[in-house]
Amino acid sequence: LTFLIQQYFIPAKKFPQYYVQIYNESNVGEFPSLLYGTTINIINFLKHLIEEGEISSRNSSRLLEQCRNYTPEASIVNYYRTKTTMGFHSDDAEIDKEAPLVSISVGPTALFLLETSEAIKHEFDVPLHGSFNRAVDYDHVLPIYLCHGDVVIMAGKSRLARHAVPVIFFDDDTEVVSKGALRVSHDICEKILKQDHNDDACTHCQECLTYIRTTRINMNIRQVMPVHR
Repeated sequence: LTFLIQQYFIPAKKFPQYYVQIYNESNVGEFPSLLYGTTINIINFLKHLIEEGEISSRNSSRLLEQCRNYTPEASIVNYYRTKTTMGFHSDDAEIDKEAPLVSISVGPTALFLLETSEAIKHEFDVPLHGSFNRAVDYDHVLPIYLCHGDVVIMAGKSRLARHAVPVIFFDDDTEVVSKGALRVSHDICEKILKQDHNDDACTHCQECLTYIRTTRINMNIRQVMPVHR
């Protein structure tokens, strides 16, 4: 997992909110145990880095407290296919707007744009993608490539930073994604379709493999309520 600990950005609100989300406290389901455990492990690792002094900021003590009290309560799964994109928005529907937001990427690489309040001196002459070039004042946008298995933790001032995903690089197929997709394809074929196969030429596996290679999943996990609630 690649950790991007973003604690130094604040929302400049240069872009309109592209959707509004409201939580209904009367409609609560069971949080998936595997995702719950994975998120807790990520937060515990962040806590370890802070305690060892490998991550430091003016608000380290506050962030450490949030990690110790963190409880995964809600998750939004973003599903990307073909030309799917996500516009600029801020994840501000939670009652607790300070607890870290954990984002896990699975599948093909995506371009993640994070809005900043101060101008950034980019180290490249040509923008990474046309959508980045068209962004309003891209000197206030930090571009990040999110690959398979990457984790973003938005904490501190960046917790409410506006962000977007303008493009998915489905043609940029990596060995990690291909091997993982093939393993999942075999499992689906054997356990769900009840098909026996001895090689990778199985038609069902190939169809599933193509589907997985052209699909990106992003799971972002939040704590909704403050600890005292």
